[in-house]
Amino acid sequence: AVVSTQSTGAPSAEPTPAHSLRVVVDVMCQGLGKKLRHIGVDCAILEDNQTVDDAARLALSEGRVILSRDSNCQRLVRLTDPGRVYCVKAMKATDQLLEIRKHFNLVVEDEDLFSRCAICNSSYFVKLEPGQARALKISQEQYNSRKISKWQQPVTVDCEYKVYERRSIFNEKIHVSTEGVTQYGVRLQLDKVSMNKFNETQMFWGCYDCGKMYWDGCHLKNFKSKHNL
Repeated sequence: AVVSTQSTGAPSAEPTPAHSLRVVVDVMCQGLGKKLRHIGVDCAILEDNQTVDDAARLALSEGRVILSRDSNCQRLVRLTDPGRVYCVKAMKATDQLLEIRKHFNLVVEDEDLFSRCAICNSSYFVKLEPGQARALKISQEQYNSRKISKWQQPVTVDCEYKVYERRSIFNEKIHVSTEGVTQYGVRLQLDKVSMNKFNETQMFWGCYDCGKMYWDGCHLKNFKSKHNL
């Protein structure tokens, strides 16, 4: 459902769960978009070569609220309607996030934090224990040096997906090749994880759709402290 708001309207009186808000941000608010994904908001982020027309089409076709700034807002209202556009006033992404949280009266729970990929917005993740991640990284490196064949001794890992309310878990066994590529063609970016992390971290999460790796660490604590969560 679309969260109704006006570009110059009053803040929402009703609490809005962060994971229920669906927005699209244009090129004026890309930094804000990544931060919104960090708190679990379903946020589409326009690329640099996309225009306000693309934002309007996406908002109308997918039922999203548009977040933009300055003169873009007036054009977006003409392309859609006032209730689908919010004009962000703050300049910095950190301040913008606070503004959006206040305006939409967002309720952010621990389960929302980092529940979406900051790169592609996916909420699907491949779950890897440290031993699995380490073994897969080594085999990935060996494959890259052509010491082993692509599908020699495939590794089986759990794929964990949390639906938007994050309370129902869907588990699926998937195969990952020694190249670090899932059976669906996504390469887990284990080359970006240093070996010492496997001794310091209890669990790793690879984005099901783009392969970016995440793990529990001080960044979560720092994010919560910085944004008063």
